[in-house]
Amino acid sequence: MIKQFVVLLMVAAFAHSSGARPSNGPAGSSTSARRLEHLRIEEFGAFNALGEISQKAHVMIGVDAVEPKKESTVVLDFPGGTVADLLNLFVSQEPEYQWAESSAGIIRVSRNNAHVSLLDVVISYPEPFKKTRRDIWEDLGKNPQVSEWMQSSHCSPATLFNGKEFRDHNDPISIEPGSRTVAALLDEVAVKSGVNYWAVLQSAPGTQCYVNIILW
Repeated sequence: MIKQFVVLLMVAAFAHSSGARPSNGPAGSSTSARRLEHLRIEEFGAFNALGEISQKAHVMIGVDAVEPKKESTVVLDFPGGTVADLLNLFVSQEPEYQWAESSAGIIRVSRNNAHVSLLDVVISYPEPFKKTRRDIWEDLGKNPQVSEWMQSSHCSPATLFNGKEFRDHNDPISIEPGSRTVAALLDEVAVKSGVNYWAVLQSAPGTQCYVNIILW
């Protein structure tokens, strides 16, 4: 009971700081209140498990994490319930993580005290444009503000890329001009493209710093 209370306090604090709804009681038509049938998830590492949750539950998820030094296989045998129930089951097995739902219905999952500050970097687009998800992802790696963050943080970009990530959901999408954070851009592209998932992962402390921006 004490452990559950502590987890709820941590989730509530995250939600308050990010303007998101906490995970312990969304109501109405929110994403986390949507009902799901039985699902089985079995993936190595939290990032892969969350990607499968997004795919199987048809939920938009963004992941923000400085990675742990060791990962384990996540096995979830979900009997059915709400999206919130499924995410809480994930957190019960991966207690270093917390989740919250934004006012736009986007689920954000992060590791406790392991935020990747690259997501807070503000980038600007002076003109509207229409590009594919892959084009936007490649442009992001060349963005001056992103490059400046990489340099000041002594990090290098890393890519888990095998060539099939952009076979689907890669039609051109429109991006309006203006300033937005990297996190907001990833939300926008993931939703508009229909891929419904992104993750920004920074290598574990004490290792050479790499940051992987995943938009698939």
